[in-house]
Amino acid sequence: MTRKTGGPPDGRTDEEPWTPPGSDEPTQRSLDLVIRRDSEEDLDDDECDFIYGDIVHDDEADEPIALVVMNIPGIDAEEWEFDDGDTLADRTPKYPDDDDVVIVVPLDVLDGYLPYWDERETPLPLEQLVDDEVPFAPFPSLQLVLVEESHLRD
Repeated sequence: MTRKTGGPPDGRTDEEPWTPPGSDEPTQRSLDLVIRRDSEEDLDDDECDFIYGDIVHDDEADEPIALVVMNIPGIDAEEWEFDDGDTLADRTPKYPDDDDVVIVVPLDVLDGYLPYWDERETPLPLEQLVDDEVPFAPFPSLQLVLVEESHLRD
């Protein structure tokens, strides 16, 4: 199940932000959001259908690209707040406010950053993605479609 691309896509430099399909705003390579957790109960993510390593597509993208589920922070879309004050729920009104947030990274970017990601058994912490300047994007889980199951589902 090796999917190595040999680096970033043509024409992309490390300084360019990645714009998730269907979005008007590029995702910054720095932490441009604040995650609010009101209680430890918010950390319960047993309802999300995705796990680390699942390959997904954005259901709303005209030309979907392969995205890898990197992290499921265990919070709802209404709790994921960007630096401008908008929440993920504000930006995706089509989906329920209490939908699970799923963090994804484009497959080709991940292959260049962490070539053996598909042998890893644990998700990458958000802080590591930020520190290593890996472009990622939050999505409501219902906006994503499973394309290939994670290597951890065996």
